[in-house]
Amino acid sequence: MQLLFRDLLHEWWQRRLLRGNETYAREAWRRLEREVLPTLGALPAHKITPPMILEILRAIEARGTPIACRKVKSHISQAMRYGIACGVVVSDPTRDLAYALTPHRSRPRPALTDAAAIGALMAAVERFRPRRRALCLKLAALTCVRPGELATAAWTDISFDDALWRIPAAKMKMKRPHQVPLSKQALDAFRELHGLTGSRSPWCFPRRGDPSRPEGAGCLTHSLRCLGYDRETMTGHGFRAMAATVLSEEGWASELIERQLAHIDRNQVRAAYQRSDLVEERRRMCQAWADWLDLRTARAILGR
Repeated sequence: MQLLFRDLLHEWWQRRLLRGNETYAREAWRRLEREVLPTLGALPAHKITPPMILEILRAIEARGTPIACRKVKSHISQAMRYGIACGVVVSDPTRDLAYALTPHRSRPRPALTDAAAIGALMAAVERFRPRRRALCLKLAALTCVRPGELATAAWTDISFDDALWRIPAAKMKMKRPHQVPLSKQALDAFRELHGLTGSRSPWCFPRRGDPSRPEGAGCLTHSLRCLGYDRETMTGHGFRAMAATVLSEEGWASELIERQLAHIDRNQVRAAYQRSDLVEERRRMCQAWADWLDLRTARAILGR
């Protein structure tokens, strides 16, 4: 019996993607339902050819959404490799498609790095409403986590006694658990947030209208746009670059900064021996960073 392409995609999605970050997995499936299944879903999986997929990818590219194009290509490729392992198909038709698509040129994410500009941003955050969105922006600055990790923060992940945020591997980009030491300011922000959302949802940032689901990863960028920061000036990911730049200039060790950003050492031998999370060292760094932000915020508010 021939396996239809939509059945192969769904089987791969259930067995592989859904076991990771559920929010990301459901977003990926909606993307496949929108872009791929209407055209290719009813075809036998082994009859899917490179030109068929290329037509879909070029249509996505033409809309000016290259990131979505790369994600769809990646989803199909992973499903096909799963199919190869299961004996359903014999090759991955996406393998050579990169040569027929517009080359991707990565560029640093826009971020503020000037002390006065950072102070002005944080002062604007303090005035921003609703308050829970202001706290979301503030915690992004204080903790240096990725937007998706912040959006899916659960109250069970936060330890107020230990001043520690333990992020499970399933929520992390590299699928490794991560510990985020919380400064006094970050703890205060989480306590205030708990008073706003803690009694009605397991999520720190529940979705409006459906507290059973977490906020989307785009909430940071949307809030920045509401504050008047365009995509060429500041992004949700830009908080990480902002902190890394200032902390490096302030003399903090790159190893501590990289650990705080949850970056994995590409030197596999060295990484195998570096098992410590350096939590206490990073705790001191995070507190210094929070105090630095407070000082710049106060100066901006006072107009100095």
